Amino acid sequence: MNITLNTKEESLIKEALTDLQNALVGQGVKYNTIVDILNKINNAGIVRTPRTPRVIVRKEYMFSFEEGGWNTVWAKTLRGAIKEANAEYKDHDGLTVRPGSVHLATKKGLDSAMSLFY
Repeated sequence: MNITLNTKEESLIKEALTDLQNALVGQGVKYNTIVDILNKINNAGIVRTPRTPRVIVRKEYMFSFEEGGWNTVWAKTLRGAIKEANAEYKDHDGLTVRPGSVHLATKKGLDSAMSLFY
């Protein structure tokens, strides 16, 4: 797709996207989409601005305890989730994280686990 913009139009679009980007901090996928668009405009554009780095999205991971039960943590990677879970529960007697049980949470998995409380 080819779009021809003048300097004023391009600056306005960049400003609007930057405002949207600032509102989306913490919402990785949408934030990264805005970053990609801003970088494409910058690469092809008349008005030069500093490149915006992509972010790694934090995801929710589920895990089980050796003694039974489950919980979740937020982390960027599986390895980070294991580390975060161990750090969070290291001082809780009777709650030992099973590292092999840590996995990316899905809506179906969370709904299933939460159904135990209803």
